[in-house]
Amino acid sequence: MKQAFPSIPAEVKERLEKKGFRPYKAEPIPDFLNPHAGTYWLTNAAIVAACLVGRRNAVKHDSIRFFWSSCIVAIPAFALITNVKLDSQDDVGEHRKTLEERLEYSPITRRAWERAIKINDEYQSELRREIADLEKKLAK
Repeated sequence: MKQAFPSIPAEVKERLEKKGFRPYKAEPIPDFLNPHAGTYWLTNAAIVAACLVGRRNAVKHDSIRFFWSSCIVAIPAFALITNVKLDSQDDVGEHRKTLEERLEYSPITRRAWERAIKINDEYQSELRREIADLEKKLAK
């Protein structure tokens, strides 16, 4: 069975490590930036509270309140949009497009899809051949 990505030889790994390269390790999103964590909502609440205080002081000093008010409205709106992930849904309000409709306007994606299907078919036929060979050996 072929690997999806070929493994890097040890000598190449050593050279890369000497040059300062290291394997990628995904770092988790900090809680105050993760909309699924409670800290995110507490941080947003603190910012909205600070905006409310700023707006109140602006009213006292007859200053501009527009910036404070826009933040008070925008922060919860963006927090909810981030949590619901509305910004990643292109099909809101429309019918769900089929794969063919999605591939119609993207020739690069279509070529990649067709190439992936071809590679998968070759891989499946190779597996079938190996299984048939093993079954012949077991039958003998």
